[in-house]
Amino acid sequence: MNSLIEVKDLHKVYDDGLIQSLNGITLTLEAGKIYALMGSSGCGKSTLLNLIGTLDTPTSGEILYEGKHLDEVGSLSTFRRDFIGFVFQFHHLIPVLTLSENVESALLSNHDVTAAERRERAMSLLDEMGILHRAESYASKISGGERQRGAIARALINNPKVLLADEPTGNIDSKTTKLILKKLRNHVEKTSGTILIATHDNNIAAIADVQIKMEDGKIISVEHNQLPRKMSNKNTINNPEF
Repeated sequence: MNSLIEVKDLHKVYDDGLIQSLNGITLTLEAGKIYALMGSSGCGKSTLLNLIGTLDTPTSGEILYEGKHLDEVGSLSTFRRDFIGFVFQFHHLIPVLTLSENVESALLSNHDVTAAERRERAMSLLDEMGILHRAESYASKISGGERQRGAIARALINNPKVLLADEPTGNIDSKTTKLILKKLRNHVEKTSGTILIATHDNNIAAIADVQIKMEDGKIISVEHNQLPRKMSNKNTINNPEF
């Protein structure tokens, strides 16, 4: 088993212990798999993503990244940039930047990548996501679905080993959802990485390798799909079918 993430007895409480968001989560994320994290709102899905993504710290328990604790990985900002991609439900694009500038922004701190290379990577991803024609449009001037595809391109531009996505297909149409799911599957196959997606979307559950169900801050079941649906090799919005 090639484990990228190991979560061990993770707890997270707020308000001096009055709110217990996570209660003893133990979980392993393996390379080459997509995980669907499911459960009702407030069950702890987003909290778990934030902890794994190093956006927050646990009250107790530990998270290992390829067998290492965070204090063993060197620069935390560099680790986040190179190892973890995050797709937020509400995309968080910078409205005064163009779509291509938003995508390129994830590479600005990587001085090993030239401006020309940043531009090339961004334009290639926007093309794959079917929104190359929006590259020079400001993020505030495009549709919600286009913003979400731009946010996914931004998360993927560093080829992260671990991609964390919080409701990435919420509030977008089924055609765009299919495109996004194809791109995520392609990313896993290309990088031998892993994706953990917090979702209510049954389409994601259907293509995931593993379905994890949470309730009241605990994992209540883990189900392995024997034959997760494969995506087609087509990469643009013009051919969105599986």
